Amino acid sequence: MTGLSRDGFIPKTYEEIQTSIKSKLEVFSPGFDFGAESPDGQLVDIFSLELSVAWSELSLVYKSYDPNQAFGAGLRNLGLITGLPYGAATRSTGNIELIGVANTVVPVGSIVTNSEGIEFTTSFSATIPSTVQVVATVSGTIAIPAGTINTIKSPVTGWDSINQVVDGRTGAAPQSEIAYKNERNRTVLRNFTSVPSTMESRLFELGIKQADVQNNDHPTNPLPDGTPAQTIHVTVGEVGFVTDTQIAQVILTTKGIGCPTFGTSTITVSDAQGHSHEVSFSKATGVDIFVLLEVTFLDSDIAGAVEGIRNDLTTHINGLLAGEDVVWSRLFGIITPYAKAQINSLTLGRLPNLSDQAAANLVIAPNEFAQTETNLIDVTVV
Repeated sequence: MTGLSRDGFIPKTYEEIQTSIKSKLEVFSPGFDFGAESPDGQLVDIFSLELSVAWSELSLVYKSYDPNQAFGAGLRNLGLITGLPYGAATRSTGNIELIGVANTVVPVGSIVTNSEGIEFTTSFSATIPSTVQVVATVSGTIAIPAGTINTIKSPVTGWDSINQVVDGRTGAAPQSEIAYKNERNRTVLRNFTSVPSTMESRLFELGIKQADVQNNDHPTNPLPDGTPAQTIHVTVGEVGFVTDTQIAQVILTTKGIGCPTFGTSTITVSDAQGHSHEVSFSKATGVDIFVLLEVTFLDSDIAGAVEGIRNDLTTHINGLLAGEDVVWSRLFGIITPYAKAQINSLTLGRLPNLSDQAAANLVIAPNEFAQTETNLIDVTVV
């Protein structure tokens, strides 16, 4: 049975459509010529192919409701419906000091550049001497270390030079589909009945992509990591621009009333009534992971396949929680969709020991988190 039913949607294949058309024509006109050289036979084959493409597209439409299978516009629409929009690229920002003749007004939109010639515009009008925010004219991950925004492109009489004292904030690249699906599964689809899962989701929303919550509900025994009885231990990975106070505030508002916290960092924060609380948590250290992969592509269309594999493996590994192992078998589902990739070998290891690699799970300690870059994903095509 093919088609739409209460059990799902099963698209008809080219062969099924072709057989169905031929059988009906044979009943209507016995001895119908379906040969490859027959114009009627060629027409049947063309219609069968076009209909099979239509069935395939209908299957994608049916699956567009499922965030784990949807892609493109369907996935973006799901994000809008569920209140978690698809992540767009953001622009890098920084602050510069305006130097020149006092009381000179530098208008909004004035252009400055960094050492590489990338343009930034001022966010508002400012009077010398003062500090003004500048925003990159293009989106993406443009790093702006202190001192690199150094050239005035829009001349203003009395405005002589600029000085960038501190590092700017790097923008973000457009969110990939696999990264968005990971984020949605950890936020929109979170389990509100569990304190650890809710806390992990709130930290994820805050910008902490790796977080592990140990909830020791035993009345007397500590956990192997030292977490005392009746205590919550939160371990966060890479924090980026998220402050310790923000992390502590999330822990305070999501943990149970009267439940103590444990960790190597202790921050004092206030609740809604202004009462002070000490919140403890730990910060994990990053472990650089490398992947060695040998594949054979069974599909002839391999354009962008290697780059896509590298990007998706990087996104998956960097999205793991603190203390979460890199599970070897889960990587197969990320690799094989690209050009029908056949995996000949797949090994994992941690730097700096390149010889220490295995076709097995990579164990990450509770005080660590896995991290990698695309240049650490070595893909060999045979």
